[in-house]
Amino acid sequence: MQEGITRHLEQWKRDLEGAWREIPKPFRNEHSVRRTLQCHLFGELKAVGYRVVADYMPPRVMDRAVDLIVLQEDGAILLALCLDTVVTLAAVKSLSSFESVHKVIFTMGLLEKKVQESRFFLKPDIQHVHLQPFEKPF
Repeated sequence: MQEGITRHLEQWKRDLEGAWREIPKPFRNEHSVRRTLQCHLFGELKAVGYRVVADYMPPRVMDRAVDLIVLQEDGAILLALCLDTVVTLAAVKSLSSFESVHKVIFTMGLLEKKVQESRFFLKPDIQHVHLQPFEKPF
């Protein structure tokens, strides 16, 4: 994973967008989509052999848990990620409060302009991937 995080992010983006599309429309709300995508990615990471922890609350952080962390054999954090509608200060603070080889925020806001405007919270060591469940009309 360490060398090819970009390749993994592209695959995870496609997989998460597919999982989002599979949620029946009457059940799509911000909370259910976020948790479904968290569970989906948890399952994928476990299936390939990673040790994954959900809803990790970093020390000295009270605002927001990190949705998933992937641990190396020595217990160090290899990957930490948050899922949110837009890039939030709380997610950035949580991800910034500990060491991790890779830090990622997946956003799923339907208003792409708001998502792009929220990117000013990002720090250089945090990658951002915006999920879009449906193709944009031309």
